[in-house]
Amino acid sequence: MDSRQNVLLLGNFRPTVAISRRLSSLGYRVIVTRDKGGLAAASRFTAEVWDAPKAAKDPGFFDCLAEFLARRPEITIVVPVEEAYVLGLAQNRAKLPPDRIYATPSDAVVTTSLDKVMMLEVAGRAGIPSAPAEVVETMEQITAAAARIGFPLVVRPLSSSQPIAGRKALIARTEEVLHQSLTEWPEGHGRLIVQRFIRGPRYNVDFAAQKGKVIRAVATRILRTDAFDGTGIDVCGRTLPMPQDLRAYTARMAAELDYTGVGLIQFMVDRERDEISFLELNPRFNGNTAVPDRAGLELCRLAIDLARDPDGAETVIESPGGLRHAWFYGDVQGVRQSLKRGMMTRRQVPAALWQAVRDAVTADFHVIWAWHDPLPGISQFTNTLRNALRKRAGKAGAPREEADRAGKPRET
Repeated sequence: MDSRQNVLLLGNFRPTVAISRRLSSLGYRVIVTRDKGGLAAASRFTAEVWDAPKAAKDPGFFDCLAEFLARRPEITIVVPVEEAYVLGLAQNRAKLPPDRIYATPSDAVVTTSLDKVMMLEVAGRAGIPSAPAEVVETMEQITAAAARIGFPLVVRPLSSSQPIAGRKALIARTEEVLHQSLTEWPEGHGRLIVQRFIRGPRYNVDFAAQKGKVIRAVATRILRTDAFDGTGIDVCGRTLPMPQDLRAYTARMAAELDYTGVGLIQFMVDRERDEISFLELNPRFNGNTAVPDRAGLELCRLAIDLARDPDGAETVIESPGGLRHAWFYGDVQGVRQSLKRGMMTRRQVPAALWQAVRDAVTADFHVIWAWHDPLPGISQFTNTLRNALRKRAGKAGAPREEADRAGKPRET
């Protein structure tokens, strides 16, 4: 029998790989959910894969999870990684066995942090700068808000899991661009946020807090994202000494929420114009968790230990910075998607791909790839190729199936 303590990770994408590797090195036996063929399932540090009968957003998933945990009392720790699992656990904790450790901030902190409208109010109370913003429900209200706020502006969804036309946010530098990019109200959105756009790079602050006090932190300047317009997921960044203002704002937010656990707070920073705007707080692991892990913050351990004992003695560590990361797969896919969505021209593609290769070669580390555990990195490309071949085969087979149903001869 394996005597290691069992940990179940809910959600299987980029950070799950880094978390699985780190927890395994700490002596845990790691179990992951499958989730779309998930990356961590291919890791040699993953001991077991749970093929859950439902996905996080499906009705009844947490009933299935409760039954699974009841059958497996040896699984003593549950770590929600992906946002849908983090929010779902906060909303369904009463269904789950109370004798397990759920490594996540409190339910109140999670639900508040993931409410972007409420977080604008929280930032205001905490004295954290945030660009002027309005919540809108119709196209007419978007136009009126834009007139009051001015350009450039950004239109943001209330949930990062619900993009607008495939984008995490829509940047409109002029009124003409706004009307060209958003011709009708996006499907699936009841409300949107219209906010003045702050020029300049995005800064991530990965942190851990204990009863409202920040005990670990690293600041990362995002150099490029997987969208040519600067929105999206970061594919290249550099950690740096913590800017004094971002340290203060992170501390204020943790205190305001009485935060215990790990998280990621993001800011837009324009040093030339001396402007900073709070963007969002994610009460979970960063998508690129390899960054704080390489910075020595021990967030994987702390997520569990703070949930187990919020009063445990912990040292305060702030990273001095100096590490650059890359995500080659995300970079290449970003070029493809940016071209498809008209963010870039074909003439710009070679330079963008060369930049992706150069960053991959010169980075201090990669968010997925590791020589001692190569399969997760390889599986990103093989899964994409497999899906593309299936899609092509499906398109090729559709006319034949239609001809068969109509009793017509098939074209060859």
